[in-house]
Amino acid sequence: MRTIILILLFMLSTNSWAVSLKASADKLAQETTRIGFGLALFGLVLAAIYFMIGRQDAGQKMTQALLGVFILMLSPSIVSFIKGLA
Repeated sequence: MRTIILILLFMLSTNSWAVSLKASADKLAQETTRIGFGLALFGLVLAAIYFMIGRQDAGQKMTQALLGVFILMLSPSIVSFIKGLA
C-alpha cells in the first residue's frame, strides 16, 4: 500500500509532467543554465575580490570566470550546432 501511495505521489508531482524525454532534457538544460549563471556570478565576484586584495592569480581567475560566462551564453548555439551535425 505504501508503494502505491509513493508511486501516485511521484506521478502527480510537477517534475514528472514532461511528456517526452526531449521535454525532460530541455527542462534540465534550463535549470542547469540557471545554476551555471549563479556560479559564474560567484566566480566573477571572487575574482574581483582577488583583484582588490592583490593576489597574484587574480588575472587567471578573472579570465577563467569570463570564459565560463562566455561558454554559458553560447551554450544554446553550441547545442543547436551539434544537433545540426546529426
